[in-house]
Order: sequence, then C-alpha cells, then structure tokens
Amino acid sequence: MDSQHPRSDGPRRRCTFTASEKLAHLDAYEAACEQGDGGGYLRREGLYSSLISEWRKQRDAGVLAGKSPARRSAGCPPSRLRSRGSRGRTPV
Repeated sequence: MDSQHPRSDGPRRRCTFTASEKLAHLDAYEAACEQGDGGGYLRREGLYSSLISEWRKQRDAGVLAGKSPARRSAGCPPSRLRSRGSRGRTPV
C-alpha cells in the first residue's frame, strides 16, 4: 500500500476502557453537558455518544461499581431455560 494512504500502517486497534476510566468519562461528560459542551467533549476525547449510553446503562446496573449484574434465575443458564421450555417432558 502507498505510504501516503491514511491506513498504510494497517487497521487500528480498538480502545478498551477500565471501569474507573468509564466512570471518569461519564462524570466529565455530564459536567460538560451542564455547560452545554457535551458534543465538544466527545470530539476532544474521540468518543461516541453510543459509548456514553452503554456506559450509563452499565453504571446504573451496578456493573461499573464492581457489583455483579442481577441473575436471570437460580443458577440456570438462559440456554437451558429455553431448551426446557421448547421440549416436552418425556415419561420416565
């Protein structure tokens, strides 16, 4: 590929954020929104509003605070629940 091409060094690796970084970005973004500069904050930091929405949901669910998310049932994975409901009981 031509060295003048914007992606001559290959595809970029996606950024990953720790829980503390996500919380810090949420706090800073919400402070910027109070001043009417939420979009400017996202541009400066290179973030998308969809990330903010996703991180808010995680924060509200307690995932970012170190709590485990609410369980679906008493230890039964969702795939087993679905398979039990679709099959009838077989006589023993």
